[in-house]
Amino acid sequence: MAYLIPMVVYLLFMIGIGFYFSKKQSSLEGFFLGDRSLGSWVVAFSYAFSGMSAWVLIGYVGVVYAMGPSSFYILIGFNLGFMAGYLVYGKRLRNYSELLGAVTYTEFFTSRVRTCTALIRIISALSIIIFMSAYVASQLAATGKTMSIVFGMPYGTIIVIVGIVIAAYCLIGGFSAVAVNDFVQGVLIVIGVVILAAVVVVKAGGPSEIASAAAAIDPNLVTATLGGKTGMALVGAVIGQLLFGVQCLGRPHDTIRFFTIKDATEIKKSLVVCLASLTITYWAAFAIGYGGRVLYPELADPEQLFAILLSSGLIHPVFAGILLTIFLGLMMSTVSSQLLSAGTTLAEDVIHKYIMKHSSEKEIVRVSQISIAVIAAAGIVFAVNSTDSVFNLTNYATSGLSATYAAVLLLALYWKKLTGPGCFFGMVGGFAICIIWQSLGLSAIVLSGIPGTIGSFIIAIVVSIFTKQEYEGQIEIELSKITKKIE
Repeated sequence: MAYLIPMVVYLLFMIGIGFYFSKKQSSLEGFFLGDRSLGSWVVAFSYAFSGMSAWVLIGYVGVVYAMGPSSFYILIGFNLGFMAGYLVYGKRLRNYSELLGAVTYTEFFTSRVRTCTALIRIISALSIIIFMSAYVASQLAATGKTMSIVFGMPYGTIIVIVGIVIAAYCLIGGFSAVAVNDFVQGVLIVIGVVILAAVVVVKAGGPSEIASAAAAIDPNLVTATLGGKTGMALVGAVIGQLLFGVQCLGRPHDTIRFFTIKDATEIKKSLVVCLASLTITYWAAFAIGYGGRVLYPELADPEQLFAILLSSGLIHPVFAGILLTIFLGLMMSTVSSQLLSAGTTLAEDVIHKYIMKHSSEKEIVRVSQISIAVIAAAGIVFAVNSTDSVFNLTNYATSGLSATYAAVLLLALYWKKLTGPGCFFGMVGGFAICIIWQSLGLSAIVLSGIPGTIGSFIIAIVVSIFTKQEYEGQIEIELSKITKKIE
């Protein structure tokens, strides 16, 4: 019961936020983007924690448990990736999306290049539905893995219950509900994870004792040499881990936050808040994984460490319930963003454009809600039947999204010669390379998002050079306008 009370209160509160914002979401821009009126702190926490996901307390903690300080490079890579997202995309995307009147991620691309719009919508919808479903599944799997240990309930039952609750408040309140929930959850996550880290470090004997005990378990646990590598092998391995941050670039569910901030001048403040919250949370997660290795040195599945810490009696049941609730919030912030992104893309960029062409805004909002429910159901089924780790599922999904979008988004914001065919084939190239790379098992060497993004960039440029951008003059004016607005 001590576990359940804070969880029930929290879930009811989240759904209450959804009902509150449901009264304000009758328009497409209101439901999809919160009327482009969100403050810097809300956007910062929403961007950080919709992107961070439950991976940090399951996947990353598990990696720290297995690798020790060698996991530093992943942490640094993600911070660099989030920073690059703000600095490279933030202000330009905020202003350009408003200039074009784009309310979905896909609509930004079609409005920007003007041609091949149907093909771009198809590949965009396909990428979002496939990779978002996998991403949703990874978060639900993380929840099932944790809560099944804590409560002793069947894994599948937990996934279904949590999936329904998340879909409910996302359906009801739209983007504003999701963003405000992200903010509330983000604040709780930072505080809760820091407290848990402090408890684990103290219980494990303090920093010096943890280092000594880790060295006794495995000498590699007190070095950052990635298993004893030296020379160029170490350099290559470090670069490979730093490149994890590339996966943060261009993903629809968090990048679209830049559409919503009330003014581009708020971007710098939002960046500082975002990086601060990320850094605190990641380092706290590192302390949890490293201290946990000393407390429970023989875990068969390192990704179960967080659940074991909560259920072992190491901490008071009420605090364990609060921490479990915070973990649930971390997962919910990501899944809700993914569901909203995928559902609105399917509704607006496919169904509205090609099936229900003359529908009212209220009807499209309703279709978006139905689409969200369908994708939530697909994620639940995927999670229940998947046998892959949370770490691998998350990497696959985020690699695919970044490979599809990161390069073409960069070109759309900075290069006037990007054409419709260039954008389309760039997206297809990134999408296909990622899937093929993953299928060949090469992700163990280099994450599939890296070759996917590089391939997408090259293909988009080459195709654009050999095709003509008929609206180049107009696009040049638009790029000039958004540049002046951020100077």
